[in-house]
Amino acid sequence: MARKTYTLKFRARLFITGIILVYFLVLFFQQSFEIHDQQGAMTELQQTIADVQQENEVLSRQIEHTKSDTYIEQAARDKLGWVKDGETIFIEKNK
Repeated sequence: MARKTYTLKFRARLFITGIILVYFLVLFFQQSFEIHDQQGAMTELQQTIADVQQENEVLSRQIEHTKSDTYIEQAARDKLGWVKDGETIFIEKNK
């Protein structure tokens, strides 16, 4: 009878240990999948940041270009029709 009780206690402990082990394994894999998803999201955000920084650099260069004398002169010629002294404007007639 003592042997049966010992075997029953051993099996109960083994069963409880198995349940705890399965619980921690499930928890481990859930967290692993969550970490993988988070890393994917982080990679996407880093790419978005890089794209925005590149666009920001392009816009900054455009702003600097608009401050230059050559841009101002070209804009005055194109948009306002201004000319320098001694220049002749040719106007094309529409057909």
